[in-house]
Amino acid sequence: MKNRFHRYQKYLLIGLIIILGLILLPKLKPEQKWEYPPAVMNESDNYFDYQSGLECSGYSSAYILRFFGETADGKHLYENFPGKIPQGATPDGIVTFFRTQGYSIEFKKNASIEELKHDISLGVPVISFIRVNMEEPNTHYVPIIGYDEDYFYFAESLSYMANCQDEELPYNRKTSIEVYKNLCRNVEGMYECPYFVISKQ
Repeated sequence: MKNRFHRYQKYLLIGLIIILGLILLPKLKPEQKWEYPPAVMNESDNYFDYQSGLECSGYSSAYILRFFGETADGKHLYENFPGKIPQGATPDGIVTFFRTQGYSIEFKKNASIEELKHDISLGVPVISFIRVNMEEPNTHYVPIIGYDEDYFYFAESLSYMANCQDEELPYNRKTSIEVYKNLCRNVEGMYECPYFVISKQ
């Protein structure tokens, strides 16, 4: 009986150590430090094209292909876009599309603003997956082509969201980073700051 009591004590002690480890380990893990310049603008010989329906997956993908020098039309791409659902296309559809085009792509989830800036600073626009606004659950894919200390700069395919009309600018929308933090929060009820990083293989 005494041996059984000591055995239970031993198991209890091991269990407490495991629980404490699970609680403390995330706090002991060093936070990733992301390096990036204070401002970046990924410019290219490109143009803005405006969607007429729920084709933002095709339009944002076409913008990225044009960034790499390919000829691409958003409406045409969307006709046979993978992963289509009534609301548009799934994130897996964008991943599948770029892989079939011979590109490397990573769908990042639960990223920080610092990590996002770092990835934009690598020289290629990222495709952000955000909410259209805070009042509705509707989501939207849109390329981010640059940033500075206060704003993110977009190649927007929703005409009513484009707030920069100067044709000389390489972007047609700017959104404050503080507003963006809300737009990229709880996307589809499961993602925090999701976006796609695309590169040539």
